[in-house]
Amino acid sequence: MKVFVDPDICMGCGVCETIAPLVFELGEDGIAKVLVDIVPVELEADVRQAVEECPEEAISIK
Repeated sequence: MKVFVDPDICMGCGVCETIAPLVFELGEDGIAKVLVDIVPVELEADVRQAVEECPEEAISIK
């Protein structure tokens, strides 16, 4: 699984980082960044939860 954050949509609320801190991090600009190229299988459920809970729908998975 690959995960992407659209920086034009992200408002930097930090929900994704709270749910999956090994995958997401808020950058110095306040926008979420993805920390991994491919999400480890054991973190996929957390990433799916972050996608569901992102208030701006800025996160997508492929």
